[in-house]
Amino acid sequence: MGKHGSIVTSPDAESLMARIRATDPCSMVDPEPLKSMNLGAKSVTREGRGFAGCQLRVGDHVGEPGSKDPFYLFELSLGEVYDDDDRARDKAETVNGHTIYRSRLADDPTFADTCYYYVPAGHTGYAHRLRLRKVLPDGAPNKTPWPEKCDVEKNYVSKIVDRLDSLTPRDKPADGNVLYGKDPCAARDAVAARYSDWTLNSIRWVGPYHCQLDFAKPGAKYSLRVELQFRLDVEQQASPGPGNGAYRAAGLNGIILRSNVYGPVPSRCGVSLTYRPSSDGRMNGHLIGLAIDWTALPLAQYGDPGHPTDGSWPPLPFDACADVDDFSTAAVRAAG
Repeated sequence: MGKHGSIVTSPDAESLMARIRATDPCSMVDPEPLKSMNLGAKSVTREGRGFAGCQLRVGDHVGEPGSKDPFYLFELSLGEVYDDDDRARDKAETVNGHTIYRSRLADDPTFADTCYYYVPAGHTGYAHRLRLRKVLPDGAPNKTPWPEKCDVEKNYVSKIVDRLDSLTPRDKPADGNVLYGKDPCAARDAVAARYSDWTLNSIRWVGPYHCQLDFAKPGAKYSLRVELQFRLDVEQQASPGPGNGAYRAAGLNGIILRSNVYGPVPSRCGVSLTYRPSSDGRMNGHLIGLAIDWTALPLAQYGDPGHPTDGSWPPLPFDACADVDDFSTAAVRAAG
């Protein structure tokens, strides 16, 4: 198993993901230190690119309608895989007794206006990423060099690194019909019960709100992966194709996408359900995702010397869409 695989399946992974879900990512970023960094007089905090992220925008007129001024975007993402190979390619530095890593991308001309730092989450193999970008007005050159970018960001990281290390839980649950703080893998017992004669080999934590359940069976010609995920996005639209379209489960609307890789029976079935609609055209809708994916194993793994060469495959153990209704319902119920 590679480094990435050993990280996402370790016991440390599940406990770290639970700690991250219990915290408010926006409580990790702090606009106060920025007042002494001459980046602007105003700040706006909003959700990040996922439930484990937060954006902090700083400038003299940031958040004002029609503003043409540049602003500075600090974007935090908690719990990303960051293994030894990543650390070896990046530059280790120290702030407040913590080892942090400046991304090699800081020296890439393509990222002349951007700097990335990674703050390791203990010895788990995960890290919290902080991205700083200078956002220029429309019409300005896209990649104006900003030599001080990493000095500014390192200074800011030094102000919040203790918060990132402690991951203090939020004082109270998030308000409203939301998926913040909830476990996307809470429906795994229902999944495992359906495939009780298969072995759940591993639970892979891709991120705090994304888990993968990997199943195997002696002598089987396929492996099985079931993905459970919560994400921030706009409501999904069905792509063209036979069998794809609108879908409804447990009172929620969404879409279903089928893929026939190994013949007429779907080998992959994916569902996206809208738990809370997006607003203002932004990617802030709360979506529940589920995917059932059968993958044919290499011939050597199941010893079939007579495998046909005409493009046909062994029969699938199950139609991937056969259980999607039950699993979707279980996922929605687990979300509350």
